[in-house]
Amino acid sequence: MARPKNSPEKIELMRNKMMDAVIELLDKVSPEKISIRMIAEKIGVSHMVFYTYFENREAIMNALIDRQQTRIDRHFEGLLEKARSEKVIEVLKMVLKDYSVTAHEHPRIYSLFWLTPKEERKGKEKIHSFRHLEPSMRNISQLIELGMDKNEFISRDPKLAAATVMAIMNAPLILHLCGKKPAEFTCEQMLRETTSAVFAYLTTNYI
Repeated sequence: MARPKNSPEKIELMRNKMMDAVIELLDKVSPEKISIRMIAEKIGVSHMVFYTYFENREAIMNALIDRQQTRIDRHFEGLLEKARSEKVIEVLKMVLKDYSVTAHEHPRIYSLFWLTPKEERKGKEKIHSFRHLEPSMRNISQLIELGMDKNEFISRDPKLAAATVMAIMNAPLILHLCGKKPAEFTCEQMLRETTSAVFAYLTTNYI
């Protein structure tokens, strides 16, 4: 990949501009349909300029996923601090509401982050994995563990509890995206029900 003759700041600015273009394109097309030419046209440059900043299409998608995760981590730092002095259950309610609203209103961005594997290299071999989701699971796990420490949630394995919470919350979104959601119910209705199910799971020892 040719290196641009710009300062690191200008390089980062252009890389972010290209990633922002992907975000805008995701409001119109699914992740797999976004091409290098579409990204270049969106910001008004030749598609060959793209290769100055990213090796290929997979590279920009991976960079976008990493950028999103970094932003989520920073946001969660503030939420964890808030939960230390306030009710954890209220902070988690806010987290799940923001998550469900964002995922429902921007389904293709949700699809990129939660349903699209990240391409990685293992030696010369290309592999696809969802390991980029581990930090998000860890963030939820830390919040749930804090709730257990403050006796707001019953004692469970926090990592298993986090995975279970996200499985419950993702179910209606995946059904909606796959066209398998029952027609008589809206996605919003199902998300309200799954949110109630999450807090029943975290606060009730039914086993």
